[in-house]
Amino acid sequence: MSLSRIKLCCSGQPARRRAARILLWNACYLRKVLFMMTASAAIGGCAPHALECPYSMTGIPDGGKGWTFLASEEGKSVYIPFEGYYESKGGRIQSPPIRLGKKPGKGAFFRLSFTASAQVQGYWWVDFFDGAGRALPDINSALYASDKMERYEEVFFADGRAESAVIAFVSKKGVSVKDIELREITPAEAAAWCDRLYARLPQIRFEIAPDAFALLPRTKEALRNGRKWRILMLGDSIVNDTWTSNFQALVMRDFPDAELEFVISVRGSTGCWYYRDPAHFKEYVADFKPDLVMIGGISNNANPKENKNPEENLVSVIEQCRAIGSEVVVMSPPPSYEWRVSPEQTAWSEDWQLPHGFKPLQRDYQRRAVRRTRTAYWDLTSAPCDAIARARMPLNWFRRDAVHNNDRGKQLIGQNLAAWFRAAGKE
Repeated sequence: MSLSRIKLCCSGQPARRRAARILLWNACYLRKVLFMMTASAAIGGCAPHALECPYSMTGIPDGGKGWTFLASEEGKSVYIPFEGYYESKGGRIQSPPIRLGKKPGKGAFFRLSFTASAQVQGYWWVDFFDGAGRALPDINSALYASDKMERYEEVFFADGRAESAVIAFVSKKGVSVKDIELREITPAEAAAWCDRLYARLPQIRFEIAPDAFALLPRTKEALRNGRKWRILMLGDSIVNDTWTSNFQALVMRDFPDAELEFVISVRGSTGCWYYRDPAHFKEYVADFKPDLVMIGGISNNANPKENKNPEENLVSVIEQCRAIGSEVVVMSPPPSYEWRVSPEQTAWSEDWQLPHGFKPLQRDYQRRAVRRTRTAYWDLTSAPCDAIARARMPLNWFRRDAVHNNDRGKQLIGQNLAAWFRAAGKE
């Protein structure tokens, strides 16, 4: 089988059709696919607002069931929506558009179940679209290399804007997949999924500052007293990974009376050097009218050509958030790149750098900015990095690619973030 093809069946027979060749894998193309495909091919018998099954398919995906194949562009740098420019991740088999069937304007959790095997590590992927067909931040995580067909039970959160989704499987050398089901689940079920995953991981020694909410009094009140509260996460693809950890389910469980609306607003490889521009701030922050803005990621101190002073850029975004009435918390950079040189390495440093000089864990500029502006600061770096170091697992065991986390890495970050929220319940 060529590297540009994906297997469509578990018997190993090659795909019989190529429905499309992708020249630029971006949001515009996916939007076009959404409107060209027949939505009815993907809609299950889902009653409105019910926790039912918007999609179920027994057997293998093929053209007769509305699935299409996009050829690999291996070796090329392509734009991956909400991640940035990276080498092509491989060929892609994708579903027809699926109407999620959730309550309009409300976020919801879903369980994606499927059976798959992959020659090399690949990806399962869900692209989201709003009612007008505009692409929203996606979720993707690892398909682990295995000769055996393995059953996957994945969980994700779709924010209130999402009305449709496209499921995809991506690989450079081939993936066999069958028996796919997408079903809405409760926040409690999503939290239980997090618990099961976290139980198999190194446990985090949480180090939560006792004054975590001292500068977030209105958010603390909303969490404790059930006031309606909109929480916006701003940043890059690493913030999107934090979002897709399902930490929202843990927060909902800890504060069952809270009326929380979670919103994700990210742009791949982008930090405050971009968001500080008034037009960009309006599009990515102000238009959502957030009550709390959570600023994070690893891109705030990247891009030296446009980002000559990351401290000033961060201060500018903080001040603009306050000008629209939002509370603000800055999140330190969570684990991303593999900083270990061997599984035995048990020490990490925020001064660790990549060959070209970038320091993804560096946060001195954040400390200076939050001191200047008296802004809440939550450490998402130390505890997950300590847990990874103690685990002594194989290199990249927590990652799906060179930069981004798989379900394991995401869960360490999500558990740590939920612990910071949990501090609001303490006197």
